[in-house]
Amino acid sequence: MKWGKPQFLYLGMGLFQKLFGSASNKQTVQDSRSALTPEQFLQTAYVKDITAGYCKDATVLNPAKSSQPISATESKFGGRPNLGNFTAYPCCDSCSTPLNFVFQLYRKDFEEHYWPAGKDLFLLFRCPNDYCPQAYSEPFHADRKMFHYYFTAAEGINDYIDLPRQPARENDESPVPDCKLNPERITDYPVYEDFGDVINDIEYKFGESFGDLFIDEFHAVQRTKIGGYPSFTQAPDYPKCKCGKEKEFFFQLSSEDTEPHVTKPGPDDWSPHGIMIGDVGNIYYYVCKGCGEESIESYWDCY
Repeated sequence: MKWGKPQFLYLGMGLFQKLFGSASNKQTVQDSRSALTPEQFLQTAYVKDITAGYCKDATVLNPAKSSQPISATESKFGGRPNLGNFTAYPCCDSCSTPLNFVFQLYRKDFEEHYWPAGKDLFLLFRCPNDYCPQAYSEPFHADRKMFHYYFTAAEGINDYIDLPRQPARENDESPVPDCKLNPERITDYPVYEDFGDVINDIEYKFGESFGDLFIDEFHAVQRTKIGGYPSFTQAPDYPKCKCGKEKEFFFQLSSEDTEPHVTKPGPDDWSPHGIMIGDVGNIYYYVCKGCGEESIESYWDCY
């Protein structure tokens, strides 16, 4: 994977917050350079103008384990996928291991996702084999080789295709359980570095504590989501298309999809879907909409 310079501020927005609490506190005494309280600072026209220029809509998927199998005709994580466009269960093209089904989305449920013309079903799979020749390899920009498919949903779901026995080997990643999606529309913001000089300007005008408060309040959400901003845990990375344009981020798969009742997850409770990307990392997907589906690529990072 690619490692940038140490991104200590990102820890305050992800793992650090989860384990130790918020990096700043609205109740702290205001900075000596400003007569504003933290609450007043957040309500200033200055802050509102900045955030209005950076905010983006995003949809957090919020998967939660289901006690019952979920139909392959629904958008969901895990379980049995819609295999209507397959003649056999898909396997890794590098090691021939049957793939782990991650999730599927239907256009009718998530119009905001990236959809090539005429396609209305998106499926994401992952090679479970930790010893796959392409695991952790640079060309595929993922801890394990990922496979995505766009289809026009078939009339049937091909429920005659047998699901593979998983895990096939002791060290294989476990299959993803059936998880119901609980989509939530949110307002998302960039990571620290993508705010440019904004944080430095805030610290100069209002004081360092208000810079910390701004970062704590306005940052990229670390969850599996459609749209918004990538919640990098290392240095930001935006790939360029062969046409010369910068590709557009359109979704991320995250290790950190804790269910609502889990406030401080244990080592096996980071997510209901059970996917651990490196060390509590994410996989970010990009596309050049002008060049279309063939331009899709992914990149990953972790703590």
